[in-house]
Amino acid sequence: MNLFRRSDKSKTELELISIHIPKTAGTSFRNILREVYGSKNVVRLDIPNNVELNSKEFKDKSLDPDIKVIHGHFSYKRLTKAFEIPKEIPVITWLRDPATRVISNYYYLDMILRKELDEERKGLNILLKMEKSLLEYASTKVNRNRIWKFMKGIDLEELFFIGLTEHYNEDLEHLGQLLGWKKYKIYKHNPTADKPEVDQETIERIKELNSEDYKIYNRALQLREERMKQRS
Repeated sequence: MNLFRRSDKSKTELELISIHIPKTAGTSFRNILREVYGSKNVVRLDIPNNVELNSKEFKDKSLDPDIKVIHGHFSYKRLTKAFEIPKEIPVITWLRDPATRVISNYYYLDMILRKELDEERKGLNILLKMEKSLLEYASTKVNRNRIWKFMKGIDLEELFFIGLTEHYNEDLEHLGQLLGWKKYKIYKHNPTADKPEVDQETIERIKELNSEDYKIYNRALQLREERMKQRS
């Protein structure tokens, strides 16, 4: 069975598929994957529409057979539509409280935009014209229920592992045990500092806008609780 439909190779060294939902410690986790499996053996695969490999459009007919880990922004549905994935390959992801994730994503993008534009130094007024309020951002269709969108094509119960960023170190340790990892460094990346306090009314509205995400997140909490009971 070919892993990649566009490949003539019949064998794959692929060991792990990691679905990276934005603002769930995915960049930090990718650094750990590179340390454990080797930088050359971990690729970033994004499928917003076209397939992108390591931030470049992927047009080749084959991938390096030494690739052991695929990590990036893609739904399982899009991944399996683009490639023929052996069912035995473990699929993992990290989740985060949906409202907290949306808020973090908004202020992270805001921070990046300000850094890129550097308006203070350049004397521009682009941000004032471009930026949306948190609630305007959260209300946009593309920004709603993103966890649900990433999980299309696979049920939580089918995943090899679900980590929660609220329990990052503990869940990371458990994953390492499941996969037989040796020692690794815990990285911290892309922190969104100096986030303004968000009022409760706005938070509740964001929760309403992400009701499908909360169904998934709450189920993940249940599964984690069941796992912890089994381990105790």
